Amino acid sequence: MPALQVKDFPSDLYEELRECAAAQDRNISQQTVHVLREYLRAYRRGGNSATWTVRPAVEQPEAPTRAKSRAEETAEERIARRKKVFEEIDAMPKFEVPDGFPEPAELIRQMREERTEQIMSALTPFQ
Repeated sequence: MPALQVKDFPSDLYEELRECAAAQDRNISQQTVHVLREYLRAYRRGGNSATWTVRPAVEQPEAPTRAKSRAEETAEERIARRKKVFEEIDAMPKFEVPDGFPEPAELIRQMREERTEQIMSALTPFQ
């Protein structure tokens, strides 16, 4: 995967990026990719014009001056964050597993057997 290094990156901009990333549960690399992807999407929509405005897809509450790291969270905050995640999962559409669908253990066994067959067939010319 390609790497990107930016020299002489302004420290104030880096700090803003770090705070924004923390507020959206992303690391700085993920946030940088997200911001660039959104910019390029807007750039293409605008007929390759660099004039655009940033509007978040979802209104974010105003972030504190310094977001807490997960290590600094209290137990209550971690529990609340996890409850929120589980609520989001519960709100997702449900699906029914068709009758006769193999059990997970059976699927894993089949995949292991297929992988073993591939390895053995690859080793056959050397035997």
